[in-house]
Amino acid sequence: MSMLIWKKKNNAKHLILFIHGLKGGSDTWAVDKITSFPQLICEDEDFCDAFDIACFEYFTNFTNTYGKSRNLLARLFTSLTKKEVNLPVDELSELLVGECQINLSDYSNIIFVAHSMGGLIAKSCIIKMHERDLSHNITGFISLAVPHSGSETASWASMVSSNVQLGDLSVFSKETDSLNRRWVKLSKLPELKFLYGSYDSIVVKASAIPVQVSAKESIAVQEDHSTICKPKDRDSNVYLIVKKLALEIHNKTELISSSPEFKDDKQYDNEFFVLKMIVADVHSDISKHAKEYYYNAELARNIFTSDRDRETLSVLYRKIREIYQTQYHDSIANHNTANQLLAAIHKKIEDEDKVKLSSLLDTLDSVHKKGMLHQLANKLDRDIIWSPDTSLDSLNSLRGQK
Repeated sequence: MSMLIWKKKNNAKHLILFIHGLKGGSDTWAVDKITSFPQLICEDEDFCDAFDIACFEYFTNFTNTYGKSRNLLARLFTSLTKKEVNLPVDELSELLVGECQINLSDYSNIIFVAHSMGGLIAKSCIIKMHERDLSHNITGFISLAVPHSGSETASWASMVSSNVQLGDLSVFSKETDSLNRRWVKLSKLPELKFLYGSYDSIVVKASAIPVQVSAKESIAVQEDHSTICKPKDRDSNVYLIVKKLALEIHNKTELISSSPEFKDDKQYDNEFFVLKMIVADVHSDISKHAKEYYYNAELARNIFTSDRDRETLSVLYRKIREIYQTQYHDSIANHNTANQLLAAIHKKIEDEDKVKLSSLLDTLDSVHKKGMLHQLANKLDRDIIWSPDTSLDSLNSLRGQK
């Protein structure tokens, strides 16, 4: 039986998955009987039909009672219904991993919106998917008052209760310590936002914002531990933050995967990467293809603008420059033509696309990476040229003629 409660399911490409915390459920997100966080998104026209909305719901209760049967044997053997118990974060995340693999694998992007203990479940799920090398589509994680370093309130409560979930939420618990240590080792992270309530006395700022989180990924909101997950309307800051991240992830995917057809209307004729090809007498058809690659790379550069995106692109540019340098030296040694050099570099980029040039930006393919080569050549310097005879004077002279 699935643990997903669907609020909107129209076979969309993207999913926003809400994950509640301790002693929570559907009411975690509800302001009243009419208004809830998922419902606000479902009825937001800006989302159109791009997103499905669901909630991951699990059993959680402060008590450890299983019913009113007279003894253990009666409880075990007289009921036909399953006895739900408080499972630890580790086991709850196993259930979420199962849902991701079985019921959610067809989505292009999944964004976790998690409150309190739900954030630890989400975090554990992301870690396990990476550690087990499982293919996944979790591209966003919004942490709402999540006790990444535990909660003092849970610590006090765990002293008078044997609830395993309270133990996981305690300050310096083995679970939070393990998650934090494993999290920082991940080579690939989704887009992140960590929100804390300025009036939250249950999960204080120091716990809601992990030490390694940058200032741009952490946001204060004028809420407490309960209201931070209950935006009253679409003008609430929490709602706007979730909406902004969701639409950014959606737009990146859509623009890259369905970029407009390139039509050469001579807009790149004066770019230096084109002039370098002309000076090197590169075949006109190859130059035309290079313009298309350049166009796609420029599109990608305009889309991936966050600090993490720029850092990832910077690493890619360095790797592509290394490929160019190696192929250029080989071309000189073997007296290859400029056409042969360019073809060899493009072929090498294709070969390395999923290996050396593998990127955290999954939507970038070899077309964009070939274009990144021409972006690097689109400068006055001589770092990337197609012929040993190329000179700055010849480039400037040719540009003047145009």
